[in-house]
Amino acid sequence: MPTEETEPTTTPTATTSTTDAPPAGPSPDAASAVPVATDGEVPVAGEVAEPAAAVDGSGAESVGQSAPAAAAAAPQTRAKTKGVADVVFLIDVSGSMSPIIDALRKNIETFVDSLNSGDSNNAAPVRDWRGKVVGYRDIEAAHSEGLEWLEDHPFVRDTAALKAQLGSLKAQGGGDEPESLLDALYKVATMEASPKGAQSEDPAKWRYRSDAARVVVVFTDASFKETMSLPEAKGGALQDVANVVMANRIILSLFAPNFEGYDRLSQIDKSEWEVVEYEGLNAQQALQKFTADPQNFRTTLKQLAASVSRSAETVAL
Repeated sequence: MPTEETEPTTTPTATTSTTDAPPAGPSPDAASAVPVATDGEVPVAGEVAEPAAAVDGSGAESVGQSAPAAAAAAPQTRAKTKGVADVVFLIDVSGSMSPIIDALRKNIETFVDSLNSGDSNNAAPVRDWRGKVVGYRDIEAAHSEGLEWLEDHPFVRDTAALKAQLGSLKAQGGGDEPESLLDALYKVATMEASPKGAQSEDPAKWRYRSDAARVVVVFTDASFKETMSLPEAKGGALQDVANVVMANRIILSLFAPNFEGYDRLSQIDKSEWEVVEYEGLNAQQALQKFTADPQNFRTTLKQLAASVSRSAETVAL
């Protein structure tokens, strides 16, 4: 990630979590807030759990057959998906975020170009990507101010359309900290998905979980509320979000202040946290400084594209 060369400041550092389980100590109502599937996953709406696979002596999988039948059948293999990703930019759109949204809009081409080419980060090109922008605010403050707390958009496939979505965001309202990030993450993670084997794509849905890597990139300069307000997750907490993020195979990338809550979010499996802080600056000033230098921020976006590429190289079946 970019570093500041001319000022004696504390530069942002990346923290990557590779733990295999969510933080210990689920909230008391986690069982009621998180759906349970028989295979240990929580499928999003529109997804159907895959039948258990039997394995013959050669290691080939035979889905939905008994072991003897599988052994007698010809070996079956399924090629893993490579270079395919659905990317959601989940952006805090409270009042202080205007410079950050503008910086993303001006430099998003760098991210897309790096994604398409693989660039110089030894990353393979992402041959098939879709992206979209989702803005979020404090739910209660937004309602009291007559604003939408969640501004959603469809998945698109070209830079101009993604740039237009960023341009449509208006940083306003939100009240004082904290914001409703957990609600927004829950909403995005449980977004409906296309069924297995779908012959067409729906711009309002994730692709089937084995067909594309699912990446959510968060930009925020604020803390978040510890308890959710969404009707479907009311009273839920970070553990409930961790459960649905992992069950629906979301890869989380956080650009956020050095607040304790983000440390806990970064413990979700396959999550990364870019700690945005500079000595003597508050969280809002730090994120503005982080995105203000075009060269440094473009380097950040190239590194983000490389991270997405690594996630998209092989999607687990």
